[in-house]
Amino acid sequence: GFDDYGSECDGIRITAFLDAGQDNLTPLGRLEKYAFSENVFNRQIVARGLLDVLREFSDNENDFITVMETVARMSEDGEPTVRAELMEQVPNIAMFLHESRPNFPAAFSRYLVPIVVRYLTDPNNQVRKTSQAALLVLLEQGLLGKSDVESRVCPVLLDLTAPGSDDDYKIEAVAVRRYVGSQQMSLLFLISINL
Repeated sequence: GFDDYGSECDGIRITAFLDAGQDNLTPLGRLEKYAFSENVFNRQIVARGLLDVLREFSDNENDFITVMETVARMSEDGEPTVRAELMEQVPNIAMFLHESRPNFPAAFSRYLVPIVVRYLTDPNNQVRKTSQAALLVLLEQGLLGKSDVESRVCPVLLDLTAPGSDDDYKIEAVAVRRYVGSQQMSLLFLISINL
């Protein structure tokens, strides 16, 4: 496990937890064990190593789905540092999926987009800012589909900039709105006024 390494783990392979150890678990079983460990450091390491984990398991569809479902469950971690670490990995994971998975749009839309969107309203400032940065990278790289932007991202940004919204959220959302297609935001704004 990671317990022997402490916080100085620069010299170790991040996915070392997948290697057979003293337990009789499969690599996916070990992923599950460490992803939901009581030790926050273990969970942070798993989040940091998710791209390597996906590379390891992307050839087998069932294993890939298991890893993506683990990512979705990890996104609900109560520890903000784990959520922020997970979000930092999303752009790299998206690029990997885009380059290596024929069903990239479906997998990305199903598993990762909901996390990015949910974290835009996270109560923790670090998680929100990391989500905004990830969203901007995804938009700049053209990795977010138009339907996800229109149906998931824009409505959240509109809610965050609504008159009754918290000022911090408004400022952050306005900064992100600039990068979302102005045509899409204008259309949704007009629709929201008419409703």
